[in-house]
Amino acid sequence: MSVAEKLLTWEDIRDLPESYGRTEIVEGELVVSPTPGSRHQEICSRLGFHLIRFVGERWLGRVYTSPLHVILAEHVHYEPDLCFVARARSGIIRESYVDGPPDLAIEVISETNRTHDTVVKHRDYARYGVREYWLVDPREETLSSWTLQAGSFALLGRARRGEIVVTNVLRGLELDPAQVFDDPFASQASDG
Repeated sequence: MSVAEKLLTWEDIRDLPESYGRTEIVEGELVVSPTPGSRHQEICSRLGFHLIRFVGERWLGRVYTSPLHVILAEHVHYEPDLCFVARARSGIIRESYVDGPPDLAIEVISETNRTHDTVVKHRDYARYGVREYWLVDPREETLSSWTLQAGSFALLGRARRGEIVVTNVLRGLELDPAQVFDDPFASQASDG
């Protein structure tokens, strides 16, 4: 990047229309991703349902789904597929964004930007203090959880169907990846 180029901030992108796609800022540069497909959205919806219910029943905080910007630093903003902010940290929640690292960020890996989720966001979420990061992999049908330790993420666990997701942030959550990957309407549709 040349010296003359401007590093982008929230002020530069906040008024972009949602139809523009997923807009994120990585090291001051705009990264636009296509709107996720139907399977991606179904996985996000099912996961969101379970998390919102768990968090709500225990009054633990707030769960958000995309599009919602998370501002990690002046020139680093993401739109995680889902995120959780603990009740004790609700002061970072603004009307149209989260001003600081959420306690949990979740990305459903898209084949079109797999490296962005597994490398770039993984690095930045750790760098800026997200306590836990989940990577939901539709291709492998796994849910991997990572916990922040000394500025980087350590793998907590990688759950498959029939296993329970390991989490420190949402202790007591009993989530089997089958609840996220399986379409509850598929068997009903084939039954007629």
